[in-house]
Amino acid sequence: MSKVIIVGAGPAGATLAYLLARAGIDVTLLERETNFERVFRGEAMMPLGLEALEQMGIDISPLPHRRVDSWDMHVANRLIFRVAEPQAELGSRAVCVLSQPAFLTHVTTLAQQFPNFRLLQGATMRDLGVENGRFSHISGTHNGQPFTQTADLIIGCDGRGSIVRTRADIKLNLLPESYDVLWFRFPAPPALHGKTSVYLMGSVRNTALAYNSHDDHIRYALLLPKGGYDRQRNWADELAEPAPPWLADHLQTVRGQIGEPSKLNVIVGRAASWHKPGLLLLGDAAHPMSPIRAQGINLALRDVIVAANHLIPALQTTDTAIDQAAARIAAERLPEIQRAQALQLREARGQMNERWKPLLIAIAKTTAPLVGRYQWAQTAWLNQQHPLRFGTVPVKLRPHPQLETG
Repeated sequence: MSKVIIVGAGPAGATLAYLLARAGIDVTLLERETNFERVFRGEAMMPLGLEALEQMGIDISPLPHRRVDSWDMHVANRLIFRVAEPQAELGSRAVCVLSQPAFLTHVTTLAQQFPNFRLLQGATMRDLGVENGRFSHISGTHNGQPFTQTADLIIGCDGRGSIVRTRADIKLNLLPESYDVLWFRFPAPPALHGKTSVYLMGSVRNTALAYNSHDDHIRYALLLPKGGYDRQRNWADELAEPAPPWLADHLQTVRGQIGEPSKLNVIVGRAASWHKPGLLLLGDAAHPMSPIRAQGINLALRDVIVAANHLIPALQTTDTAIDQAAARIAAERLPEIQRAQALQLREARGQMNERWKPLLIAIAKTTAPLVGRYQWAQTAWLNQQHPLRFGTVPVKLRPHPQLETG
């Protein structure tokens, strides 16, 4: 039986481990943390990611999640545009926010029904080993104890700062991004309980996003230029600056409950190669995305679909077939990744362009409220967002006898 080691039990690593284990492949999933309760994980699920989960047979309906009701654009503290999320049309694929700790616990629990699956939490990979020109084993610590494990394929799903990518000496080619994101969490006002809208906010000074999550706590993302993080800021006032009046008032009410933010160092780029003999990178380890329109988690799930299509049959055969499969995965996924990153860069430039921002704000304040009331304008906005919501290429999980009987 072929052996696979997956480093990183985020959405990509956990779902791929589940599919491979279901197909009868021996899988060890390594996770550095001892549990899934991180301060912040991306929660927004787009139709492209939800479709991928449906194809995998992973049902999120029992998990803490909430559908998005609308997208509300605010400029200089004023609502100028509201677009309803087409829930009736999309059904279970309408945009939602999903508890990532609950999701990862659910997926790894599904995988644990297979005796050929093993989850090692509190495990840190330190180095890669090579034998006969292929990566063949990893070494590290598990709960403080050293260990070494061999595999026919090592898969790095360990995020933008991938240790697998670093130890494999694979260069990350960076794309130009000039901002970081600070994530805050605080209680939502009672009027928002049970409801979720996404608030896109812009002023001459700040660009921000907020939404009421599944737990009735607001997640607030403040976009800052690189190096703009100052721990001494009055966060309630800073977050209120681009916000609509009701949110600005609420921030003053909960100012004592606004803690230090979780900083996301935005890195966007593509690995010079996604694979080497005996090794494959997926998700942010291969192509770190910007946070715009939550592409990271959703595209990573599509990476998993394509990876399963090629790896499940290859892992039943030879090392050469496995390496050829890894090359095909990278070739198949690269065009969509390139397109998504280009679209994200376009969106980011519009939001963070300091030279033109005052003019754009003034134009939006004047024209958007007049145009935004019309259904055709709202439909046009959704159509513009279509590639980031649904993807740009078809991705389908192929039927495998192992998956059907697993």
